[in-house]
Amino acid sequence: MEVLSKDMIRQWVLPALTFSAHGRPSVVDPVALVEVSVYKLKSGCQWRMLPVKHFFTGASLTWQGVYARFNAWRKDGSWQQVWLNFLRQNGAHLDCSSVQLDGSHTLAKNGGEAVGYQARKRAHHHGPLSGR
Repeated sequence: MEVLSKDMIRQWVLPALTFSAHGRPSVVDPVALVEVSVYKLKSGCQWRMLPVKHFFTGASLTWQGVYARFNAWRKDGSWQQVWLNFLRQNGAHLDCSSVQLDGSHTLAKNGGEAVGYQARKRAHHHGPLSGR
């Protein structure tokens, strides 16, 4: 399930990711680390179910090691930087005339604009991300 080629990862992704300048050097290929991270995102599998042995030859990381690196990149903004760099360099080629959104978080009452705003019927968010 190759989403990004190794060359694309080297060109587009690795330059934006942070790697520790101190401490032990990585025992795994950073391209393989990105590949397994993208596999996780694409497949939706649980972290514990990552097929790490499929991605790493020789020295290997556990799923916890992959998660730790992925999460560090998430926290320091590396993944966001990958996306922003890609948009800066390729944004002119994107066709945004048709954009698909996840409607599970979009409030859409029957009737749309014709119904108008009714404060007594405003949306109450009680989901897991609502802070309640």
